[in-house]
Amino acid sequence: MIKQDSHNENNRFLAQWLAGDISDEQLKSLVSSEEFTAYTKIRKGLETIEALDAPIDSSLEQIKARMANNGGVVRSLQPLRWVVGVAASIIVLFGMFTFLNNDTVSFNTNFGEQQTIALLDGSEVILNAKSTLSYNEDEWTSNRSIELDGEAYFKVEKGSTFTVNTDNGSVTVLGTEFDVNAFKDYFEVTCYEGKVRVESLNESFILVPGQTVRRINGDSANQWESTVGAPSWINGESSFKSVPITYVIATLESQYDITINSEGIDDSIIYTGSFTHGDLDVALQTVFRSLDLNYIEKEKGNIYLSAQ
Repeated sequence: MIKQDSHNENNRFLAQWLAGDISDEQLKSLVSSEEFTAYTKIRKGLETIEALDAPIDSSLEQIKARMANNGGVVRSLQPLRWVVGVAASIIVLFGMFTFLNNDTVSFNTNFGEQQTIALLDGSEVILNAKSTLSYNEDEWTSNRSIELDGEAYFKVEKGSTFTVNTDNGSVTVLGTEFDVNAFKDYFEVTCYEGKVRVESLNESFILVPGQTVRRINGDSANQWESTVGAPSWINGESSFKSVPITYVIATLESQYDITINSEGIDDSIIYTGSFTHGDLDVALQTVFRSLDLNYIEKEKGNIYLSAQ
């Protein structure tokens, strides 16, 4: 009963705050810091509906009555303040934490950028350029699950199952080091320590250190072994083994914030090699000269390819 009374009182504070009857500082002194953070998220969302049309009079009267029953102050408001009052009533009726419960933490990298992320369990992620990673902070203890679009190198602390989900497949481990590259229809996973289970298109693979599995464009997956101890990109160099040039071009664009027009070449050409992240001219020469391809920068940041 006491808990219910407290919940109703907090809802009343929320309604008063959204209606402008109490200040931010007053609300902070009346509710917990977690509740204040949630209320702030609600207000930010409501700021986007300023132009919302008012409902019919009967709906307004019902909402006013519900606010009054919950101890809220009912008054005549201008369009935006009225909408805020309506939203506060809805939150009172349905419960704010089920109405807005977004505890997703997201990280994004820009062109040529890397970001090191410390996870809640002590695991570490290095996120490559033009990549996105997200996870639910509240559920992390019971569900170590991450969403990835792009490339990342993981150093996972031992514990419960750790899963990386991508549009092309998932990677599951208990505690290990591995690299995941999931870009559009390109999916590659390399294990550097421990064991990794990879699932993609109804196929399952178990990788041990030095093993890589890759699937391109939905074709059959390829698996091979190498002696490399860590992904080269974390040390400023992108490496490829028998990869169609179109994916190499996409990586160049991500690292250097350029656009490469490949209409003048056969974009199914296979490339094996690497390029540096530190010098665009050197990178372009390394890739395209080795394939007997010409390149020219017609406008700043726009590279055009042609066959020799």
